[in-house]
Amino acid sequence: MDLLFLTDKIITALNKLNFNLLYEIRLRKDFPIKININGMFYYLTNDGASLLKTNAIICDENLIKEIIRNLTENSFYAFNDNIKQGFITSKSGIRVGIAGECVISDNKISTIKNITSLVIRLPHEIKGASNSIYNKIINNNSIYNSLILSPPFCGKTTILKDLARKINYNFNKNILIIDERGEFSSIKGENIDVIKYGNKSFAFNYALRSLSPEIVITDELCGEEDWTFINKAISSGVKVLASIHSNSVDNLKKLSGFVNVFERYFLLDKSKGFGNLVSSFDSCFNLL
Repeated sequence: MDLLFLTDKIITALNKLNFNLLYEIRLRKDFPIKININGMFYYLTNDGASLLKTNAIICDENLIKEIIRNLTENSFYAFNDNIKQGFITSKSGIRVGIAGECVISDNKISTIKNITSLVIRLPHEIKGASNSIYNKIINNNSIYNSLILSPPFCGKTTILKDLARKINYNFNKNILIIDERGEFSSIKGENIDVIKYGNKSFAFNYALRSLSPEIVITDELCGEEDWTFINKAISSGVKVLASIHSNSVDNLKKLSGFVNVFERYFLLDKSKGFGNLVSSFDSCFNLL
């Protein structure tokens, strides 16, 4: 896993851990660095991980600045389109969420300055992660329009990546991945086209004219604009696999802009482990 944008001290400490179980690193200015190992938070120490903060490595302003410089290759403004959306993505597809002071210009966020927090989400390629879902989305020589519902940190992106690999291998159809945050960098295939860093509506509108997608895969629907894109895509005859932050179908139905156009819904949680499928529903939310 490419974490060379971190400092040598942090990398040395992380190398004492099992990377297969490491999912998140949280750095907050003037506080101990916290890490998520297999769903539990620990403090990062020079010796690895501890439940006690006594010997924890403290994050300071200089540490945050150094990591930002490394991520942006000393060109902060070259990454500003992503920064003003609250994240930076490393070359290898690791998303780093940022918090700080929003700078407003013409009633829009023009950038984020004085960054005080970094949240590093570590992607894991788990082949077979979508096994519990894959057969349920197959519809003869096509797939059902399907939505994965999940609270944060339950593996929905990992499952979408695995679905993309399987569909690329098993179907001779044009697949478009709309990758707003650069997290699908490792997913490639002879049937796959990827549009990075564009919003879903823009990416789909130009792809529909120039790439002729038959299947669209995208992550984290959010807001009415995304639901408009979903409705347009499905109305155009394009099959869609997507995900959304939600912990129940009832809460999904309450979301502003929700359009009930999917044919399958899959609810995840982590009570029984990463990427655990709790329930599957048809288009009318009947249990499958």
